[in-house]
This record gives sequence, C-alpha cells and structure tokens, in this order.
Amino acid sequence: MREKGSRRDMEHRLYLTMTVLVTVILLCSLGFTLAMDIARERKALDRKITDAATYVAELRGVHDMLEAGYPDPGVTEQLEAITEFVSGIDSILIADRNGLRFYQTSRHMAGDMYVDGDETRILTGSAPYITTVQGTDGPLHCAFHAIRNAEGVTEGFVMVSVAVSKITGQSQQIMLVYVAMFLAMLLLSILLTGAFFRFQRTMLLGHEPVELLSLYVKQDEVINSLAEGIVSVGQNGKILFANKPAELLLAGQSGALVGKSLKEVFPDTHFEQILEDGTAVMNQMYVNGDQTLLINEVPVTEHGEQPDGVLLILQDRTEALRLSDELSGARNMMDTLRAFNHEFLNKLHIILGYLQTGEIDKAREFIINSNLVSSQSVRDTANALRVSEVCALVIGKMMHAAESGIRLSLEPGSSLMERDLLMEPGEYVTVIGNLLENAIEELKESGEKNGEIHLGVFAKPGVNVISCEDSGRGIDPAMLDRIFIRGVSTKGKNHGTGLYLVKQVADKYGGEVSVETEPGEGSCFTITLTALQSAERRKGVE
Repeated sequence: MREKGSRRDMEHRLYLTMTVLVTVILLCSLGFTLAMDIARERKALDRKITDAATYVAELRGVHDMLEAGYPDPGVTEQLEAITEFVSGIDSILIADRNGLRFYQTSRHMAGDMYVDGDETRILTGSAPYITTVQGTDGPLHCAFHAIRNAEGVTEGFVMVSVAVSKITGQSQQIMLVYVAMFLAMLLLSILLTGAFFRFQRTMLLGHEPVELLSLYVKQDEVINSLAEGIVSVGQNGKILFANKPAELLLAGQSGALVGKSLKEVFPDTHFEQILEDGTAVMNQMYVNGDQTLLINEVPVTEHGEQPDGVLLILQDRTEALRLSDELSGARNMMDTLRAFNHEFLNKLHIILGYLQTGEIDKAREFIINSNLVSSQSVRDTANALRVSEVCALVIGKMMHAAESGIRLSLEPGSSLMERDLLMEPGEYVTVIGNLLENAIEELKESGEKNGEIHLGVFAKPGVNVISCEDSGRGIDPAMLDRIFIRGVSTKGKNHGTGLYLVKQVADKYGGEVSVETEPGEGSCFTITLTALQSAERRKGVE
C-alpha cells in the first residue's frame, strides 16, 4: 500500500509540476501578446484621431466658416457624417483662436467658449499632439491640430476625441478574449498532460516513472556488483555503456570509457566482423598491462537480422592464470624431473657399459658431454615451456645433442603456455622436433666441435614465434628454394622429410616460414603464426 501510494504521489507531483509549468508558460506568452495587442490598438486609435483631426483642419469649409465668423450648416452636416461613419471617434470640436466653439458634436455646446487650457500649445504654434483632458462626462483622449489660413496664420484649432472609458472597454474586451484563450489552452494542456502520462505508462510497460527509476538503480547496482566487466558498443563503434569493473579493467579508472571508440581501448576487437556476419567471437585472451583478460564479443540484435551493436563481457583471468601457471609449472616440473631421472639412469647405464668394456676414454668423453645439460638448464626449460609434450621433447633433444658434444640452449625470454597455443600441442612437437633434429644432424655431419643450437619459443596472446639457429655450415644458395620439398636434402638419401613436415604444419595454420643462412656461419629457421591468419586459414579449409 505504501509503495502504491508513493507511486501515485510521484505521479501527482509530476502532473502538478507540468500543469504549473504550462500555466506559467501560457501566462507569460499570453500576457506578453496581450500587452502587445493593447499597445497596438492604442496606437491605431491615436493614429485614427490624429488623421481625423488633420483631415478636418484641411477642410475648405472649416476655413471659410472661421473667416466668416459664424457656424456653417453644410460644414456641420459634413462633420456629423465623419463622426457617424468613422468608428472610434466620439466627438469633434472646432474653435477659433479665442476659444469660441464653432462646432462640437454635442450641438448644445456650440457658441460656448473652450477654456480648458489644453489648446494653448496648439494655438502658440506647437505641432499636432495627443493628450488626455477632463470632459463633462469623464476623461477624453484628444488629438489637437491647428487650423491655418493661406498665409500660415493660426485661425483656430480642431480637437478630435474619444472617451477614455471607451478605450478601457476595448482593452477589457481584448483581455476577456485572452482569458478565454488562456482557459481553453490550459484545459487542453491538462488533457494532453493526462494523455501523455497514459501513453508513458504504455511505453514503460505499465511501470510508473518512480518504478522505472527504482529498477534502473537496482539494475545499475547489480551490473556494477558483477565481477565481469560489461561494455555496450553502438553501430558507430562508440562505447555507450560500461560498468565499473569494465572501466577498471580497460581504462584503470571510473568514467573513462563512455564515448570512446572501442578500437581505442581494445585494439584486437572483431567489432566490424561481428556487425557484418552477426557471429560472436568467444574466449579472446587480451593482455592489458599486467592484467590478462578473457573477452567475449556478442552481437546485439533488437530489430531485424543486422546487429544493432556489440556487447563485450570481460573477465579478469590474471589471478586465475597465475595460480594455473603455478600448478602447471609444478606439474610440468614433476614430469620433467621424471623424464630427467630416466635419462639420468640411462646415462649411468651407458657409462657403466663403457667401463665394463674397458672403453675408459669413451666413458670420460660421455661424462664431459653430459655436463652440457645442467640441472639448471633443465629447470629453466621446464619453467619456460609449460606444455609438457614440448618441454619433454626439448629436454630430450638437449641430452641427445649433448651426447655429440652439441650445446642446445633455450633463448632468454622464451615462453609457452597452454592458453597461448595457436596449434595443437602435437603440431608444436612436429615443428620443434624436426627443426632441432635437422640442426643436430647438420652439426654432426659438419664435424664442428663445440657446436651450438639456440631454440626460441615465444608465445603471446594472438602470436607465436618459433626460431631455431645453429652454428653449422649453412645452406647452399642453390638449394635454398628447394629445401622444403619432400625428399630434397643435402644429407643424402633417406632424408628431406623434416623440413617438409615443418612447412606442411605452418601452411596448415596460415603461418610463415623464413630462412636466414650464411655459408660457413650457420642457419636460422623462423616460423611465425598469428591468431587472425590461423582463423582465416581454418575457415577457408572448412
């Protein structure tokens, strides 16, 4: 009951506010118009009595009457006609310089003297003027005009008047019309206001404005209390709404997203693609400073099939990934230690075999070469390569290379996490395994002592780079264009498959393979793969 009463009270206040506002507007506008109309009517009346006085003063009969010194019946009839047919004129007075009345609309006053004193200015040469005088029946609004002979000498004056009460009556009539207009417009405004509120309820699905405000506040509280960031983007690419978590995740401060371009705050967005085909893009990893975000972009369609915008849902995966990295690192380290333990036992067996057969020199050389793979390098490799298949492969290749006196090391900064993979783990094993085996065989055949291989694995969200550099003999320029063809190799028969498989995997995911080589210095193979190229390649295959 209290909520219902509150809603009604709110509606009544809004209704009253709008009514008062409309009333004030109507009063101001109609009051201004009324004042303008009354002033215009007053000016029109002044112009009318002034023109009438000028006309009468120029009549030939009036001049002749003043020269003759007595009233002229013909002039009297003419002036009576003017008074009768010209609306807005109550009386006309003609007097000589001495104030003797030769004509006045009230005939019984003809012959009397005009001694009010209001004529003094006109008789002393003043220009025509309008003034208010006191008549026998009340105030008069009068226009005075001089009557001059041919020589310009003032012979008398004309006074055309209208009762002030008549002017007041006209003003009151105008006011009554405006009051009627005001009441009619006010009534219409009240009816329209009621219709507006009924229409508003329909548009708001039956909710009162106070209910809608309450729902908005609750919705805002709920949206801002979510751990996920929510961003709404219009068709023009501008951000329309962002809750507080989204602002903190993308901008680092509150109120810094609305109105900005989505490309500005999220360069990797698929906004245009989503608007074009209406397909959501899910589970995108985006690194923003020291934060790792998981972003889903979903088309928003309200009318028709064409999306009206895009909704972004952001999740802060930084802490979860940190814990995952710690867990996967521990798991990977355990797997690596198990593999290392097996390799260590194998090496002990090999040394034991050399000793049993009396090959002391070979045992000594084997032990020296085994030192090329230290426990620290194994730990560093396990910490950098968190995909167990790849990590085990690289450590195995390190030990395999060390048996031939070759040092295989991982480039500083190398990193491979499961979340950053753009290929299946088995594909990484194929690429890295064949590159390393190809480099080991090259260094073996070259007979170079203290040969080195540098492996780089750099995986970031959206881009993977794998590089393998050796200090071998390099590649013959004549063979450079054919090294990725199956069966083509500089190592003789039964070779030429490894690099072919590397190229096949790279092409499958839209990657690029580049080769840098210099005779006598070595070679470097680099495979570059991006998420966009990979997605386009797979889409084309499908």
